Parts: sequence; structure tokens; C-alpha cells
Amino acid sequence: MQEKNYVFKKKWFDYLGYQPHDGQLALHYPEKADARFHVMVCGRRFGKTWASAMEACYVASQPNKRIWVVGMSYRKARLIFREIWQKMVVGHPEDIKRSSEKDMLIEFKWGTTVEGMSADNPDSLVGEGLDLLVVDEVAKMNKKIWDMYLSPTVAGRKGKVIFITTPEGRNWIYDLYKLGEHDPMWACHSAPSWVNQHEFPLGLEDPAIIERKRNMSKALFGQEFGAEFSIFQGKVWDFDRGIDTGNFPYDPNLPTYCSIDFGYRMPAVIFAQTEFIGNVEHIRVFDSILHKENIKTEDLIKMIKTKGYPIVSYYGDPAGSSVQGQSGAGDMEIFRRSGIRILCMRDRMSRNIIASVSYVRGFFSSADGTRRIHVDKKCKDVIQDFEEYRYPETEDGKPIKEEPIKDGHHDHGNDAFRYFITNRFPMKNNQLRKIQR
Repeated sequence: MQEKNYVFKKKWFDYLGYQPHDGQLALHYPEKADARFHVMVCGRRFGKTWASAMEACYVASQPNKRIWVVGMSYRKARLIFREIWQKMVVGHPEDIKRSSEKDMLIEFKWGTTVEGMSADNPDSLVGEGLDLLVVDEVAKMNKKIWDMYLSPTVAGRKGKVIFITTPEGRNWIYDLYKLGEHDPMWACHSAPSWVNQHEFPLGLEDPAIIERKRNMSKALFGQEFGAEFSIFQGKVWDFDRGIDTGNFPYDPNLPTYCSIDFGYRMPAVIFAQTEFIGNVEHIRVFDSILHKENIKTEDLIKMIKTKGYPIVSYYGDPAGSSVQGQSGAGDMEIFRRSGIRILCMRDRMSRNIIASVSYVRGFFSSADGTRRIHVDKKCKDVIQDFEEYRYPETEDGKPIKEEPIKDGHHDHGNDAFRYFITNRFPMKNNQLRKIQR
């Protein structure tokens, strides 16, 4: 589907009251006017959902078109469909033949249809040929959704496809993005969050961007806000013993925490304290129980209590609530019976290894260079675990897996430390606040 009538499109956008920012212009007025496949890789709060909805409105204004907007779920698809509904249905009953906001269906009197679909119900992704297909957050989808279900829907009518997403490493969307460099049918666009002057009036110097840059790792900030295809490989933590270790012993004037990775074969315990340096809260790791093999839960409890630290809170893995075959009780229950209550975050983000590891990386070194982790030089096992925690090696520049290696030795201490960070500094409280346009 050729895009040459840019004059009419601009007038249509003016009619809708839509003024795209500089980053959105690349989608609406691409240099490759005849490209059918557009991969739009953008940072969070860029306005990609809004832009794709307005593009769908433009196509929907033309006769006899068939349009799908596809999300990871019906709820996600509704985010785009709702914008189309507000612009094309609300206040325009004379244009509508049949419509249902609940079922995400619009039929216009000029023969055009718009439907909202869900990738988590792939069997529903079968239908007549499409003139426009919008796929939201496609990097989170399985490649087969595109290959097996969606690509055939645009083959017959040579429909246009808009892939909109925030990148997730160099997965299959990176391969599609690279097609735009040499295939005339593919166009690729990339833009960071801060080009959206509606959300971030000060651009890269906007307070919201500066806050995220301060509290996220460089790689994660680059991915989530810079729209970069970050590769997570090599060392997981940006930990430097020459900078991050020193004299950080137990301080009775600071709050003390204990974080535990359960397991009989090799449990792990981290003791840490927090203190403010300026207006930033830092972490001091001063003791641990690591690399001890075949430790019963009851014995581990004794080892922790023997330390004698006045613990403010105990943190652990939610999996610790699982019942053990021999005792008939989970690790958390055994701890509770001994007078220790284990706290754990159970939200989806905190339990996601990739997301939580990326979050913790920002404490070692944020995108603005702030280092918040300090380890006492006597904690040799902790230092070793931090230094040896690694991502899998890559093949041809492509990551095998975005999760760190579980080598059965160094991963346990790092898991215990991760539980401390995600509980003491909850991920859900450190997300960029959504700002309404």
C-alpha cells in the first residue's frame, strides 16, 4: 500500500486535532514511501500507541479497508482500539453501520472495518486479508505469532504492517529491524523517549528522564528509554572491587537486613545495611553465609541467629513457601516457627528474573554513574560471587539467553542479594510515573 497522499493525511490529522511530534513523523511520512513493513522501535512514553492509532484512523477514513490492531492480550489491544473509537465513533453516529466497544469492532458505512485482536488467542488470528495490521509491543510476542498467524493476513491484499515496540535485547525483532537497512519493502525507525516533547518538554534534561537515568543501569536505560537493542552479556554486575569494596563493617546505628536464598544443597544469606549519602540511599554488605553445602533449614536458622544482629526485616524467595517432602513444611514456615518472618515480593515484575536482575544492575552503576553498592573487604565470598556472576556467552552477537548463568555456586549469593534489593526497594515503586498528554 503506497503512502503518497501525504497532503491529505496532514489535513486528516489536523481534522482529528493530532499534531505528531518529530519522532512520530517518521511513521506517518516515511522516507520509504512504498515500504509495506514498518518496524517502529521506541522508548517508553514515546507515544507509539497514540501514533499507531492515528495511522489506523487515517486508513479507516478510506473506503473498503480492513484493519486489525493486535496486542499481547485483549486488554493491551484495547489501548489502541480505544483511541480509534474516541476519534472515529464518539460523536459520529452517522458514519457507523455497526460497532461494539466491548467486542472491539467498528464497521463504517463506507465499507471499512476495524477490529481489536489478541496474540494470546492465536486461533482467533485467522481472517480475511488485511489492508493494515498494527502489532503492539511485538518484542514481547513469540515469533511464530507473526510467522504462522499474522503474516498470511496481509499477504493477499499486500497490506501494510506496523510493528511498534520497546526493544527487548536482540531478539527476533532486531532481525526484522535490520531488514529495513537493505530491503525496500521494510522500513525501520528508532527514537528515544525524550523526543516526545509532550511528555518530556526538556528532552534528555527532563527531570523524569534524569531520575530514570540515575536509578537504572546504563544498558537498561538505553533499552527502555533510549530504544537501543542492548545486549546483556559478560559480567552481570558492574562491580569493581577497587571502587566498591572497603571498610564497611557492621554499624549499630544503621538498620540491618537479612536476605536468604533457601535450599538444602547450598543456601545463601546476605547481611546488609542502608544509609543515606546525600539524598541517595546506599547499601552496605557487611557479612554473609555463603558456599556452605548440605545445610538443613533448622541449622541455617541457628547460623543466622548466632550472628546476633538486630535484624529489621528478613527477605527471601517466594518459592520458600513450597512444602518440603521430609518436613511437610516450607522453608518460610520453618523460619516462622523459629520466630523469623520472611517477607517477599510476589508481584510479577519482582519474580521475573530478567526484569529484576536488570533492575538491580542500576544499583551497582546507574546510567548517570551513581554507585550505591558497597561491600566490606572481609566479605570475600560476596566479592567473588559478584565478580563471577555472568550472562551466557553469545553466538554471532546474539544472546543465547537473557538470564544470568545458574552455575550452582555463585548464583545463590546473587539471588539472595537480588531478593534484598527487590524487597527493600520495590520495583513497582520505582517506575516512571505515567504522564497524561
